Amino acid sequence: MVVFQSGFAANAGTVAAVLTKDDVVISDELNHASIIDGARLSRAAIKVFPHKDVDAARKILTDLPAGQRKLLITDGVFSMDGDLGALPELCALAEEFGCIMMVDDAHASGVFGSNGRGTIDHFGMHGRVDIQVGTLSKAIGALGGYVAGSTDADRVPVSPRAPVLCSRRRIRRRSRPRASRRSTSSSRSRRSSSGCGTTRASSRRA
Repeated sequence: MVVFQSGFAANAGTVAAVLTKDDVVISDELNHASIIDGARLSRAAIKVFPHKDVDAARKILTDLPAGQRKLLITDGVFSMDGDLGALPELCALAEEFGCIMMVDDAHASGVFGSNGRGTIDHFGMHGRVDIQVGTLSKAIGALGGYVAGSTDADRVPVSPRAPVLCSRRRIRRRSRPRASRRSTSSSRSRRSSSGCGTTRASSRRA
């Protein structure tokens, strides 16, 4: 298991680390934004299927080259709609087409499954999911996110790319025009040499 500073970083960092520009990610259209960001960071091709439409996912996989590395991703519980992902059907697809199967269980951890183990336990998909992502900052009430894998997870190649969590805001430093900077610096020197210096000298004479 690997622990990240947030659930968002866990998803984005894992997807970006597992994939390269030569790979492809097949993702449910309602998957969490962190999965989408991770896919973009990886530079892999992104194929999106309609929400929980397993037949559409199959069509995408059928059209892809057999030798291309594929990552099939779904949320265990979708964050906005609150419905469960089609885990049994997608796991079957991943096995049929040789995909890496990944489940984001952030909204299922502590809720579904035995002792809150998530949707993988809820559906009995043990050993059929390569990567499970969860959060420590929702039902568990702590901080961070985690990534866990099956006993065969070591077969998943990892790209040597560190996950980066950055702000979307771009802060641009505005530089003053040169003339303005010169006039400002010259006015400061005039104040220090004339105004302030005269005041100190006058007070000393007094």
